[in-house]
Amino acid sequence: MDAQVRPEAAQQQVPHGFRFFLFASPQLALATLGLPIVIYLPAFYAGPMGLGLATTGFIFMLTRFWDVFTDGLLGWAADRFPTRWGRRKIWMLVSTPLMVGGTVAICFPPAGAGAFYLFFWLSFIYIWWTLIHLCHIAWAAELSDSYDERSRIQSRVLAVYFSGLLLVLTAPILVGAVLGDSGLEQKVEAMGIYAAVLLPITVLAAVFMVKEKPVPRRVPGERPMGFGEGLKLAARNPALLRLLGVDMLAGLAGGTASGLFVYVTTDLFRLQGALSLGGVAVDPGALLIFTYLGAFFGVPLWLKLSYRVGKHRAVAASALVTIAAFGYAMIMPKGDFLAASVFYLVNGIAFGAAPFLDRAMLADVVDLDQAQTGEQRTGFFFALMSMTNKIGYALPVGLLFPLLDLVGFNPNGGNSGAPLMWLAVMFVGVPVLCKLSIIALTWNFPITRAMQAELRAKLSAQEGSVPA
Repeated sequence: MDAQVRPEAAQQQVPHGFRFFLFASPQLALATLGLPIVIYLPAFYAGPMGLGLATTGFIFMLTRFWDVFTDGLLGWAADRFPTRWGRRKIWMLVSTPLMVGGTVAICFPPAGAGAFYLFFWLSFIYIWWTLIHLCHIAWAAELSDSYDERSRIQSRVLAVYFSGLLLVLTAPILVGAVLGDSGLEQKVEAMGIYAAVLLPITVLAAVFMVKEKPVPRRVPGERPMGFGEGLKLAARNPALLRLLGVDMLAGLAGGTASGLFVYVTTDLFRLQGALSLGGVAVDPGALLIFTYLGAFFGVPLWLKLSYRVGKHRAVAASALVTIAAFGYAMIMPKGDFLAASVFYLVNGIAFGAAPFLDRAMLADVVDLDQAQTGEQRTGFFFALMSMTNKIGYALPVGLLFPLLDLVGFNPNGGNSGAPLMWLAVMFVGVPVLCKLSIIALTWNFPITRAMQAELRAKLSAQEGSVPA
């Protein structure tokens, strides 16, 4: 197909109201395979499924690194090979039934499912989750050329994602309330049903209710950029490298807190059975609701702050709040559900900043790259960010689980002494070091509001000079 369009056609009105909700709605289902799968699935396969900490941690790290390898190729291909239906929608439609099948397989494993079963299905669903997620967030980044409007769009998409997290995290708690108790198996199954039902509905709603921005036309006779050439140019982009570092560190901090969540709440904070409602013990997993409630309500706060001080300074400020929250976690009373709720609420407020602001900053980096190379590589750049974030989330499970095993930590509970001390060191030390590094990388980020306006003016002039 001829994907080349006039510059004036490339300007697309951002959907509003219910149409924007339909556009963002796939995030309701994609949220299932975000943090929840890192929180519950490793503990489920390490404990009840009998794979052990070391084996489970290695498999999760290995599949994430395989996923990292495919991310760049998938993002490049989505940019490089547009179809008659656009660059984003078709891949979301193709990937959806495959991801649904993989989700059912991994959340409802047969008796005796072993290491290869986990490795195969985890690798399978990560591929299709990645393609849907990449195309969706790249599509969101292409909806507007405005510095602040990009932040608004990404913040609203993230708010829907956090809503999805709240829904999927509430499902296991409701199951427990109905059944009187719910183990890891019931939690994983509840999340699997949620994702398998919701994903097809939301993807179809987004694809058929919202138009995709036309592909910018290329200068006649210009050769499309190859994958290897694109990687080399990306490696010479200081702003991109700095932002990817920020995103990987954010993933490392978040992956540590979420990967250790089950053990921290039960062994370190001693919250199992600490609170009961109507005679039924409240599962410590309910604390995650406070995290994402905080994140949900924190998004507009960080958005407003970004208007005043810039996206990069708002990210740095959120890192400071995270450091303060983890400091409080070390001095709060143990066995106190309310005190733990305060920690997870404040940490959630801070957590709400980086995901949408990093993406909005990356859209500005895409402008810089397009001004320098003539290529709009939104999908490829968002694939690179997905890669670094996944590396960050993979490392804690792959490295910290074996270390916990080495110091004698028991995944089935009853820990004390040195194993518990090492759990505390990992839980607090890794996120704090990551957030300090993020502050250093973001404080003087080079692409400001003024620079982005200059880039857009340059790109508009370039597009206007290309003959139709």
